[in-house]
Amino acid sequence: MKYINILFIAVLFCGCRNNSIEFTGNTPGIKSGVFIVKTTGDSTVFGENIKDGKFTIPKRPFKEPGYYLMKITDDDNKDNREPNEIYLENGAYTIETKPQQLFLYPKVTSSSAIQNQLSAFYTLSDSLNAGINIEIAKLKEQLKVKGEKANSEEYTRLINDVSAAEIKQVNNSGTAFKQFIKQYPQSEISCHLMLKLSYEDDPATYYNIYKTLSPAARNSDDGKEIGEKLSHLVNLIAGAKAPAIAGTTPDGKAFDPKSLTKNFILIDFWRASDDISRLNHQQLISLLQEDPFKSNLDILSVSLDTKRDWWTTAIHGDDLTWPQVSDLKGDDSPNAANWVITKIPTYYLLDKNWKILERDIDIRNLNLAITDHIKKGH
Repeated sequence: MKYINILFIAVLFCGCRNNSIEFTGNTPGIKSGVFIVKTTGDSTVFGENIKDGKFTIPKRPFKEPGYYLMKITDDDNKDNREPNEIYLENGAYTIETKPQQLFLYPKVTSSSAIQNQLSAFYTLSDSLNAGINIEIAKLKEQLKVKGEKANSEEYTRLINDVSAAEIKQVNNSGTAFKQFIKQYPQSEISCHLMLKLSYEDDPATYYNIYKTLSPAARNSDDGKEIGEKLSHLVNLIAGAKAPAIAGTTPDGKAFDPKSLTKNFILIDFWRASDDISRLNHQQLISLLQEDPFKSNLDILSVSLDTKRDWWTTAIHGDDLTWPQVSDLKGDDSPNAANWVITKIPTYYLLDKNWKILERDIDIRNLNLAITDHIKKGH
């Protein structure tokens, strides 16, 4: 869809009159398209049509410096590209793309030191992912062209190939970050970049890197956020003793971990208002009725609710027969912090000694994960 005459959303407040910005774009190969900048909350800030590989946005005021999302589209190529991150502050920005390679981070020229560091990281990541990016683009094109016409075996293979390539892409981004830190050891955006990586897969390594970053980076808002997360995640690796569970049962009694006596424990972090949590409870009920799970698995549901009546009503509504715990503090619960719960529902698998076996298990893989640990005799 073409956007005509999309200008920034006017924000002429007294405190922002000193913030002005302008764009010049060179996008060879794009006869017709759109350049658009949005806030991270998806509100359009700037936009202009691309014509014959060019666009221009004259100097205009804008609300405040910060991180935004930039997207360049080609009307003749409709594949759904992810937007690129850009840091905007006072000055002129020149955006240049490579023909037929919009999946690469564009060349961004500006006087912004932060944007120059962003460009350095994303360009480094692209260089490591050069072959992978092209492979993913080709695979997605095959999926788009073949679509439902492909047989189930071929379609599954393409999906798996895309997934495998994207995992390589993620790993390469981590390598790019480590190289970036060597080049910019005092970078003020290092923690911001780290938050975008798969740090949860290797928290010990990333925590060690975090501790080497500059005080300015660690004391930034992003630095404090990633520091807190990593300090908890390093205690949640496989084999670690699981954190204590705060809260009481619905009848106000303290929860006794020793009441769970089977070989494995599934911790179910949920919320009464979350539809997926509620639907998944029915899968867990079915799971406990099957061998070998009914004799090997205990479940403990830990609610991040704030209203007792919502919590208890949902327990009865879902016909949950296993132990229930909540401190009714919602996202402010120490359970959320100590277990690094960033989404609901989240599932942990423990052994009978309350040692962590797996964290953040996809419920679609739960049956296989538990079966695998039963076979291993953990």
